[in-house]
Amino acid sequence: MLDADAVLIAAPAPAAARLLAAESPVAAAELSAVEYASMALVTMAFRRRDVLRMPKGTGFLVPPVDGRTIKASTFSSHKWGWIDEAGPDTFVLRTSVGRHGDEADLAWDDTDLVRLSRRDLGEAIGLSAAPVAARVTRWDGGLPQYPVGHVERVARIREQVGKLPGLAVCGAVYDGVGIPACIASARKAADEVLTSLAATLATGGARDTGE
Repeated sequence: MLDADAVLIAAPAPAAARLLAAESPVAAAELSAVEYASMALVTMAFRRRDVLRMPKGTGFLVPPVDGRTIKASTFSSHKWGWIDEAGPDTFVLRTSVGRHGDEADLAWDDTDLVRLSRRDLGEAIGLSAAPVAARVTRWDGGLPQYPVGHVERVARIREQVGKLPGLAVCGAVYDGVGIPACIASARKAADEVLTSLAATLATGGARDTGE
């Protein structure tokens, strides 16, 4: 048992639903309805001299109609200056595999995902060079889906959780899957519980700690 003045639940929707089931069954039911997609990221590093004809820009998306294994590619060395500066002789890019309702390709092993990514990159942008390093990172159930009505669902969850003093929720399921969005979500939740706690203390509702 842990006695705390405030709690932030920063967990995927299924785990958050289990944690809230007893105290906020309405919020738990809403969270249980959120669907997730799994994906894999294939990160590859190339000798820069081998990829001098890379397209400008930060990458591209692949629509389902194209029938490719990869769903997108990010030219990391173009997108993030720190990667470009850290490896001036290296060009880093990544591909993503898997989307909601289309995850069969995730059954391939890591070596095959690298091979299939190289094939699709060759067809899409003419990249034929072999990478000097590659890594596959898998995110099983890592991407919450935002269908029509998701914003309203998030509002209902926060309304219900807000009825429990000192409790707030944060994470990718609420305000966006990107790192900046998740950080902003956490800061917002921390501000909420701190404000709630301060209000409780101001009205004399704090626990008797003997101080």
